[in-house]
Amino acid sequence: MRFRSNAGAACMIWAAYAVSPAQAQVTQTSPQPNSPSAPESAPSGASSAAPFFAGGSPLAPGWSFNVAPYGWLASVKATINTPTRSGGVATTDVYVPFGDLIRDLRFVGMLAGEARYDRFSVVTDFMYMNLGIGLSAAHLSSVGPNNIPKSSQLNISTGLGTTVWTLAGGYTLSAGGWGNIDAIAGTRLLAVDATTSYTLDSSVQGLGKSGSLGVNVDKWDAIVGARGRIDIPNSSFFVPFYVDVGTGDLPLTWQAFTGVGYHTSLADYSIGYRYLAFEASGNSTVKNLAMGGVMMAASFHF
Repeated sequence: MRFRSNAGAACMIWAAYAVSPAQAQVTQTSPQPNSPSAPESAPSGASSAAPFFAGGSPLAPGWSFNVAPYGWLASVKATINTPTRSGGVATTDVYVPFGDLIRDLRFVGMLAGEARYDRFSVVTDFMYMNLGIGLSAAHLSSVGPNNIPKSSQLNISTGLGTTVWTLAGGYTLSAGGWGNIDAIAGTRLLAVDATTSYTLDSSVQGLGKSGSLGVNVDKWDAIVGARGRIDIPNSSFFVPFYVDVGTGDLPLTWQAFTGVGYHTSLADYSIGYRYLAFEASGNSTVKNLAMGGVMMAASFHF
C-alpha cells in the first residue's frame, strides 16, 4: 500500500514549530507601591511574541512576530480504511517507530509562527511529511470481516503523505514574574492522501492477488486549549507548555507538549516531548492516527 498526502494529513517529524516564546526585554516605569493602576509586571526577558507552544508577555507595546523552525523525531501509528473496487473496506495498519522515521522519509517540512499585539495573538503551525513504507511497517490487516495474515502478504509498498495545519487566535489571561498563560481557540486540518500497492499469495474476498488501493481525505476540527511558560527564577531557562482538544469531522483530536527552553537575545531554544492524536471509530477513513516523540525548536523573534 502507498500513502501520499496532498493537502495535509497526519503530523510527524522534522521541520518547524514554535515552542518557546520570543522574548523581548520591556522597560517600564516603576509604579508606586500599592497603586491600583500599577500594571502586572513582566518578567525580565519576557517574551513579546510566542510561537505556538508557548505564550508570551502581553506587556510589550505594539506588534511583535515569531517564526520557529523545528524538528520532531516521532513514532507514527495509524489505522486507515480504504474503499475497495467491490464496495468493501480494506484496513491498513501503520506503525513506524521513531528510529525508522528518517529511513522511511521522502520529504518533510514544518514551520510555526505567531503575530502578537499586546494581549492578542494569532498563531499557526504547518507540518507536511511524506513517507515510503515497506511491509515491515505497514500491512493490510483486513478486508471487511476477513483478516489477512501478514504471512500471506508477499509485498506491500505504502506511500504515506500527511499534512496538519493549525490556526488559532489567542488571548493572554495572566502574566507576571512567574511566566504567562494564554487561552486559544481555532481550527485544525488533517489531510491524508494514501496509496498502497500489494501482492498476496492468493486472492481474498474483495481483493485480487495484486493491485492498489488509494484514499484522499481532508478533515477539519475546531480546537480550544491553553499555552504558556513558567520562568525559572534568576536564569534564562523556562518551561514551555501547550495543550489543546477538539472535535469536528473527526470525533476527537488532541495535542500536548512540554519541555525546557533557554532564552537568548537572538532566539529561544527548546526541547521537549510532543504528542498529537486523531481518533475516530467504525469505517471512518482515518480511524486513528497518533504521533509522539522528542521535538526541538529554535524560535526567532522580531
